[in-house]
Amino acid sequence: MNEKQRQATAATWQAYNALETTKRRHFGYLEALESRRNKFNMEPSEAENQMLARLLRDHDEQVTAFKLASETLRNSNREAFDALWVYINEINVALVPFESKGVH
Repeated sequence: MNEKQRQATAATWQAYNALETTKRRHFGYLEALESRRNKFNMEPSEAENQMLARLLRDHDEQVTAFKLASETLRNSNREAFDALWVYINEINVALVPFESKGVH
């Protein structure tokens, strides 16, 4: 992605990063609650379930914001839109080998 495309995609890229952050936060908390339940047979408290619901709501809001930013970019600058998706794909492919829980 060249500098002009990077500038054109800044808002959409920021929205994508927010989406990724909220996804990881929600899934991380969900995994922690499930792990505790499996190890210690402890169900989540009402407060923990409420937090989980808030984290999911946060993520849903970021998904909506990203969709809007992505659609806006696609309509205004198709070349930058395509370049952003190439970049996102490159990142995701590069991270695949490190996503195993065995890699630290």
